[in-house]
Amino acid sequence: DFAETLAAANDIGLNLTSLQQLQDTVYWKATVGASKVPFKRLSERKCILEVDLANGSREDVPLNRTFRLPAIEAGKAHAALLDWDIWLDSSRDKVLSTAPGQRNFAGDVAWGWLLQPLEAVDDFWKAGASPKLLEISRRDELELGVEYIARGISMHIRCRLASGDHKPNLPKDVRNERVLRFKRELMVQGSEFYLPLAGDQERQSVYSKLLAKAIGEAKTKRPDVTVLDVSANSGIPGLLAAKKHGVQALTLTRLEDHAKLLRQVASDNGLNDTMFEAHGADPSTFMDILMPASKKADVVVVEPPGSPLHGLSPFSLLPTIQKKLLVEGGVVVPGGACFEIELVESTDLASMFSVPNGRWEYLDLTVWNEEAHRHNVLNKMVPYTKWLGSHSTLARKSLSTRRCVYDVDLSTYSVVPLPEETSTTISIPISASGRAHALVGSWVAFESLEQRESLKLDSQSDYLGRSLTWPHYVQAVALPSTDLGVLRPIEVRAGQEVQVQLVVRNGNMKRTGAAGPELSFSVIPPPTDGLETSNKQDEL
Repeated sequence: DFAETLAAANDIGLNLTSLQQLQDTVYWKATVGASKVPFKRLSERKCILEVDLANGSREDVPLNRTFRLPAIEAGKAHAALLDWDIWLDSSRDKVLSTAPGQRNFAGDVAWGWLLQPLEAVDDFWKAGASPKLLEISRRDELELGVEYIARGISMHIRCRLASGDHKPNLPKDVRNERVLRFKRELMVQGSEFYLPLAGDQERQSVYSKLLAKAIGEAKTKRPDVTVLDVSANSGIPGLLAAKKHGVQALTLTRLEDHAKLLRQVASDNGLNDTMFEAHGADPSTFMDILMPASKKADVVVVEPPGSPLHGLSPFSLLPTIQKKLLVEGGVVVPGGACFEIELVESTDLASMFSVPNGRWEYLDLTVWNEEAHRHNVLNKMVPYTKWLGSHSTLARKSLSTRRCVYDVDLSTYSVVPLPEETSTTISIPISASGRAHALVGSWVAFESLEQRESLKLDSQSDYLGRSLTWPHYVQAVALPSTDLGVLRPIEVRAGQEVQVQLVVRNGNMKRTGAAGPELSFSVIPPPTDGLETSNKQDEL
């Protein structure tokens, strides 16, 4: 599952092998915790660094070391898993470990483990021009080469099949030239976002079909259609427009190094710079004279609302694009979106924004809940990404079905004025009895407000990369109380309807500087009908 997030989609009719150059197997590591991603151990745990926090110093950490250990299973070495054990004293009787399965959800969120992608290296510890996996057989002897970066602040692991005599240290120059070829910003974003997005088969399939319909619609108005791609799909929509539909396309990305790589991908697919162009430029400063055929685009491809990539929100880009780079009546892909919400029961989730019951054993921690109140935890949606995805261990129960509460017409966004403030009361039918700890929301993107079901994208996916790139938003839910030190969940029963007040602010009425509509929710507790609320947190 982890390896799939670092490999581009392979069933869309494009050669995307050059994108694998964005895979950083040296410095980047995935921060993992509270995850049920399945994996198979190919070796036992091996201590690669021991630190005496009481009496040691930085000089005790070597520059590098090598280790040998036997393989216990056959398979492909996708990653090295790094975690810590700490102990109180030299007896090592009591161990606190970050290893998978050793801590609860809150512990994993606060202190998880790392996954470093691996690639095969040669007898000189050198990597190839593109990443290749190391195949391991059971009982192979493995050799690890570990570099301690900045005296142990970070570590880089290489792995190969052992051969010859064991040497305790790595050679002097074992740099991975491929990883150093691009700027660090691109390599980090490549592993965290661009590769997981490019590897999302469902996402790329939906975008491909929406793009085909948009180009077909645009061709009914004029024959020489052009496409502008400002999404985070690593140029795939623009490449498809040029290769599959024979129209000129331009992809704008934030970094010129990324654009240079996309031009290489275009060359791999037999496209010249007349059919496909890529530039590292901000759309807000781009001019239509620099567009293909020196004219405005007929189709623009944007990110869904909620994109975690800085500066790529459609709410941020569409005002400029509609004004300067898109023909009047041009097609926006995707053309519509809505914000969905549901009520959930989850003490795990509640522990991320409060101290349940205001106490931890004999300690009074109500001051933390009072501080949460001061920061409007009951009136503010906070983005969380991987903790609510399909691979998260967060225990939760849906108390209501997901419901769309706010629509956005992306095709006319910034063209048709929006009211500066609206207030609506929404009824949320309760489908399961329980205790509501939070309101959870996320965006859904689709072809248009009229065509919602056939082609849509949302947070629901078994693909791990979707969990890493599609945020959820969480707002705490609690009973009104004069005691601000305790956040008490709201009791609900199946068949009830809970009223939620939604205030939408635009323009001058917004209270934050973020682009797009500002949504504010208030949950109105239903009548208790004689039910008493308990201070005790239910176990799920």
